[in-house]
Amino acid sequence: MLHHRHVASISFAPLLILMLGVHRGAAEAAPPTVHAVADVSQEFTFYMDGRFHRQYLKGVAASTQNWGTLSKLDLDNVNLLMLTAGNPRIPYSSASIAHVKQFVEAGGTVLLMGDGRDPMPPGQVLAGELGGAFSTTRAKKPIAGAGELMGVDITYDGGNVLDVGAQWTILATDHEDRPVLASRTLGKGQVVLGSRGLFGRKPDASDPINAAWVTPMLVSRAETKPIDPSKRLRPIRAELTKKIGPLTLQFQEGTAPFADAVYEVYEEVRPHLVDITGVEPSPGMIKTMLILPTGGGGFSSGVLIAIGAWWGNYPEQRYPMIELIAHEAGHSWVLPHAEPLWNEPIATWLGIETGRRMGFKKADETIARQIAKARRRDPDLNKMDPLAEDAHRDVVWGKSYFVFEELERQHGPGAMAKYFQAKRRLLEPGRDGYSMDDAVAVWSVAVGEDLFPWFRSLAFDVDPERTDLTTD
Repeated sequence: MLHHRHVASISFAPLLILMLGVHRGAAEAAPPTVHAVADVSQEFTFYMDGRFHRQYLKGVAASTQNWGTLSKLDLDNVNLLMLTAGNPRIPYSSASIAHVKQFVEAGGTVLLMGDGRDPMPPGQVLAGELGGAFSTTRAKKPIAGAGELMGVDITYDGGNVLDVGAQWTILATDHEDRPVLASRTLGKGQVVLGSRGLFGRKPDASDPINAAWVTPMLVSRAETKPIDPSKRLRPIRAELTKKIGPLTLQFQEGTAPFADAVYEVYEEVRPHLVDITGVEPSPGMIKTMLILPTGGGGFSSGVLIAIGAWWGNYPEQRYPMIELIAHEAGHSWVLPHAEPLWNEPIATWLGIETGRRMGFKKADETIARQIAKARRRDPDLNKMDPLAEDAHRDVVWGKSYFVFEELERQHGPGAMAKYFQAKRRLLEPGRDGYSMDDAVAVWSVAVGEDLFPWFRSLAFDVDPERTDLTTD
């Protein structure tokens, strides 16, 4: 369950390692020649958490992610390391820079993706140790291939040119013949330095731009360092932990300075969630909190919640972090039966209601703004079915908030708590599926009134005949 901008449900269980390749006979696949690691310890992005593999390495390489301190990463059986320019809040440590350089000099290949800006990202120091640099000069389209990429089609989403010397081989240039992609030999290995706009970046992995040449460019370089394909890659967890009651904080050296402050917000938020829902978290849930090196949100598996360390410019701004933590933790109250339609809106509403109870005006403003967006498309909120396949996000979220607010007004305060309590009471362990028809039935039991007519008046396609739960 991802927060705000993010669009897919994530489990923190060990990721499936894909070892596909050219088939030998009908069933046996060739072992991979490339073992790749995408580093998410300096700057977490959902794109690097498996998406890069799906777009560029699936079928030709086994890959995983490094969540732990980069300088401690075991690279003995790795021949491709993917890095980003990073965030200024977590600079590349001198130990990590030395570790990466040693990996290349021993035969490994590093892909460092980024663009210069003012101030420069921390990856600039790493690039300098590898013999290159980013710049703040904007690249001009179109982009043309050079050297081994001469004549290939290149898609470019924008960024800045590179600053590289004579030891580099230029692989792509902008309209003014300035490099945006270059490679060099360093010791026994290879470095590829590229503007970020040459590679996909959407969290749903729907933009495998330039895969036709990115994949062979990386694989051919990485293959010069042999790996043992029989030793499977596994995700490298953040190695530092701190036990606080029933919850384990998980972090690494870069995120250590943020861990306690983020946890303090969770301590503030948790009692409000218990009060709003009327129940404790579902059994077995919310055991671990992972601190992510990002301001880009978080995710939840129910058992684990992951929180962006500086979401919403925390700690300078507090409300966004309160809403985020309550949202992600809220999934631990909702699961194991995920909500239909409004699984994300109900979690965010829990975050907003928490902020409202803590006295933040922004909470009421957020609710009003989203309902207003829905009304711009459906003025009386009675025409558009939010369950329709083509339902606009504003309708889904705005009507969901309207429902929660109205039920609290008509049957509360505390209607949401009655709903969570009824849901826990009515749903059998191991139940297969939970539909919108089921949810309306539970709401009906919770407030003591058949709510199917009211939901249908708001254009929800719900029917008591499609649920095995009664409204009595």
